[in-house]
Amino acid sequence: MTAVRGVARGFNLLPHRQRDARCARRRRQLEWMGAALCGCVAVAVLAGWQAFERTRLDRQRAALEQQLAALALPLAEHARLAGEASSERKRNERAEVLAGPLAHLLDLLDALSRESSDAIVVRQLRHRERETELLAASTDHAASAAWLNRLAALRGVHDADLSNLHRAANVAGLSSAIDITAHLKWDGPPEKPKGALSAQSNTRTRGKK
Repeated sequence: MTAVRGVARGFNLLPHRQRDARCARRRRQLEWMGAALCGCVAVAVLAGWQAFERTRLDRQRAALEQQLAALALPLAEHARLAGEASSERKRNERAEVLAGPLAHLLDLLDALSRESSDAIVVRQLRHRERETELLAASTDHAASAAWLNRLAALRGVHDADLSNLHRAANVAGLSSAIDITAHLKWDGPPEKPKGALSAQSNTRTRGKK
């Protein structure tokens, strides 16, 4: 029995198992190699596609850069002309704003130069952008009212009133005189009320907080 067992241990009774195992190992190796080859091919295809797309995009970018370079001078000229037009428009608007009060003052001085000094003597004139104050001496109330009506008829005057009517000291050229103060208000762009400006300032302050 012992001899038989030793002989049994020295021989491979199932040789096909080893053969199957070797075949399985070779098959797995081939599968791995095939998978690795497929992966390499896929990577190569992807890299080639990316290189193609990069080349195409570079060509498109170069074409766009050439087009922009060709348009650079016209665009710069257009921007310069637009800036000059905007600056000129602002200068004209500013000139109109400044010319308005000056035109009002010239009209007022022209009207005053035509007035007779027998009834009204202007002592002082204060002119601002939208308001003029005249300190004068008049012979009587009727002459003052008529003088104010003539001034109120000037172009651009939208309101006129008299105040500080009281007996004046002796005035050269007038036997008896009263001091008067005339206020003329001129047309112009609407002014924002101070309350609105304060409310806007408070709103901005709260927004920052």
